[in-house]
Amino acid sequence: MSPISPVFSNIAASFPNYKWKKTNMTPPSSRVPCVQSSAVDFTKDFPWLTDKTLRASLEALSDITFSEEDINYLASNEIRVPFKNGKEAVDFIKEKNVRIIFDKPADKNIHAQYEFSTNIIAINNRYKKCMDFPVIIAIAEAILHECSHAYDNDGESSVQEELDCLGMNAVSHRAFLKRYGNLFENSDAPIINDGVSVYAKLFFDPDPQKQKLIHRVREKYGYLTAGDKLHPAGKIARSVKYLSEN
Repeated sequence: MSPISPVFSNIAASFPNYKWKKTNMTPPSSRVPCVQSSAVDFTKDFPWLTDKTLRASLEALSDITFSEEDINYLASNEIRVPFKNGKEAVDFIKEKNVRIIFDKPADKNIHAQYEFSTNIIAINNRYKKCMDFPVIIAIAEAILHECSHAYDNDGESSVQEELDCLGMNAVSHRAFLKRYGNLFENSDAPIINDGVSVYAKLFFDPDPQKQKLIHRVREKYGYLTAGDKLHPAGKIARSVKYLSEN
């Protein structure tokens, strides 16, 4: 396991209990407050950001770099990711004034969603005020996924776009695992167990046909078109669409 960066080490140390439900979504008063990342001045750059959970997630995201080998592996499977590191994503959020909030989703099983018309990323409000470290990292990954949708600036989606955004999840999840070890192992948070932990396994499954990934994406996104102008359909996207129509 790689050592934890100085920017985030005292935050990680302040979350000894990884069972998010046991915290009742509210951190004990003895826990250390979030430190400011040296890379991003959150007070200056995000004056709208007052939520400690979201701030900690953005700090974690801004301080992570994705493996070039992982990105190249995805590219070999026609998965194209928009960001090479978390700071690029955080800079994009700043530049495009993407707001991030907690809100009640239309479907309780939705972990996060980007709304093009309002330029808002909404995180499921079941995680509001949650300061459990694995959940904070999972929220960072969810923000990254939705930020990847926002990157297109078109309000549309396709199977290939979802694959590209999910691929972003996969490489970030692997980067966080490399840095912090398997911090998600004992968590029962849905955003982890049915969210961010799923796609790192599916995209990097040694099966060259990616059958498990295809079936998962078909269940979630098979109703979408295979590709679009910004996201030309690759082999996996075409297979997803073929299965959804036959």
